[in-house]
Amino acid sequence: MTLQDIFDQLMYGELSQISVGGAEAGEISKANYPRIMAHITLGLTTLYKRFQLKEGTVVIKVLPGVNKYTLDSNGDTVFVTGPNDEDFDNDVLKIEEVITDLGVSLPVNDRNNPYSVQTPNHTTLVIPSKWKEDVVPETLTVVYRANHPAIRNRTNFKPSNVSVELPESYLEALLLFVASRINNPIGMTNEFHAGNSYAAKFEQECARLEMINLQIDQGQTNSRLHAGGWV
Repeated sequence: MTLQDIFDQLMYGELSQISVGGAEAGEISKANYPRIMAHITLGLTTLYKRFQLKEGTVVIKVLPGVNKYTLDSNGDTVFVTGPNDEDFDNDVLKIEEVITDLGVSLPVNDRNNPYSVQTPNHTTLVIPSKWKEDVVPETLTVVYRANHPAIRNRTNFKPSNVSVELPESYLEALLLFVASRINNPIGMTNEFHAGNSYAAKFEQECARLEMINLQIDQGQTNSRLHAGGWV
C-alpha cells in the first residue's frame, strides 16, 4: 500500500469529523503531512514491535578478546557482507536468534547456561566467554525482528509515491492507533473520550490479530550490513 492509501482511509473514516491543524474536517493538507506522518510512523513501529512482521539478518565477525558487539552501522562491529546484501538501516527491534558458522543455534538470555549469548539491550550482543569444546566460531549470524523502513518527507513529497510496508490485514489497527493519538489531546467531549475509545479498539484489534496469527514464522528479509570493509 502507499501512504496516500492510509491518508485516504483516515480522511474518509477516523478523521472525517476532525479538524487537524486548522484544516477542514477530514482534510490532510500538505502542511499537515509531518504531523500525520509522525503518528503513522509511531503506529507502524508499535505494530512491528508487537508482531513479527519483518525479519532481518546480519553476519558479524568474532574478534579475539571481544565479547560485546553492537548492531549499529556507526559502531566498531565488523560485519561480513556479500554483493547482494541490502544496506542496513539500523532497524533492529529485538534480537531473536544467534547462529554460529557451523549452523548451531545458540541459547539466548539463558543465564543458567554458560554457552548462552546475552542481549542487555535490543542492539547489543554479548557472546559467551567459553565455547563448547573450545571451538570459537569465526562468524555469528544474528536474526532480528526488524522495524519498518523510515518514511522521510523530502522535497516534492507525494504520498502516492511512498510505499508503506504493512500487510493489509494490519491496516485497521494502524488507523485506530493514529485516531487514538490525534484524539487524545482533545480530551472529553460530552463525557466521551474518543482517544481512549480508539485506544481500546486498537487493543481489541491487536488481540484479534494475535489470535489469528498472521505474522511471519521464518525469515523473509536479508538485511546484512554494508559496513566494516567486508565484502
